[in-house]
Amino acid sequence: MKLHQLDLNLLLAFDALMTQGSVTRAAESLFISQPAMSHALGRLRTAFGDPLLVRTPQGMVPTPRAQHLHSGVRQALRLLEQQLSEEEAFDPQSSRRRFVLCTTDYVECVLMPPLMQRLNELAPGVSIEIRILRDRLPEAELASGEIDLVLGFDEYMQVPAYLGKETWLTEPLAGLVRADLAGVGEAIELNQLIGMAHVFHSPLGTSEARLDGWLESQGLSRRISVNSQSYMSAAAIVCRSDYLLVLPKKVADLLSAHWPLKRLQLPEDVPGYHLNCVWHPALGGHPALIWLRSLMKALVSG
Repeated sequence: MKLHQLDLNLLLAFDALMTQGSVTRAAESLFISQPAMSHALGRLRTAFGDPLLVRTPQGMVPTPRAQHLHSGVRQALRLLEQQLSEEEAFDPQSSRRRFVLCTTDYVECVLMPPLMQRLNELAPGVSIEIRILRDRLPEAELASGEIDLVLGFDEYMQVPAYLGKETWLTEPLAGLVRADLAGVGEAIELNQLIGMAHVFHSPLGTSEARLDGWLESQGLSRRISVNSQSYMSAAAIVCRSDYLLVLPKKVADLLSAHWPLKRLQLPEDVPGYHLNCVWHPALGGHPALIWLRSLMKALVSG
């Protein structure tokens, strides 16, 4: 299909239908009637020779063709919207923008509380939506603008060279044990590290972490008794056991301040994690994203 053969208003309708998953909600989002949106869907189906969205008991389900189209359409509309916007600068004090961040519970624990405090002071109308980082980098969502930024440790994500990336922090690891555990001082030696049973914090459900690779390089391994996808549940287990939990130091400090836990220093050569911020180059230059990245980087580094 040639672009001149398509009514570009139909692309707005297509994006709304894909985003809302409902003819009624899509119509409401564009302030048009439901019959008008149904008519637009019919024209889209004719133009692309595909049903695009199929009605099921669970709602409107996109076809593979629609899913393939939507990423490019969403990105093109987002770029066009930026170019046509009269607002050349981002004004935090008056903005009502919602930023979507894809990240792990580390950022939720360590960065989100001070970030929300600062936003309340600097940008009271701005809101944040958190989406959990899974076992793949959400490249399509970054390209479409559905997700603004991805924040995570390099252990959990391979970042393609075409994406924007900045390392904000190198986070050392620490150990946590219950506060009254006998035979443990302020630091833990390597023989203790491999001799104790571990709670393995695994937010993505992985079977090993950077620590395990480091131990393996020395011909060693640790014994994992249980894995947990949440810092809170892992800390609760440690409080009632003789287990050791290895995790980022900032989280260890936070948990030991509120739970009956003791933070332990690990051997000096245990490798840490690198916290990265990732964005799509086509969208990352928007003043709002530049402002948010700068604010969060300052909070992480402070």
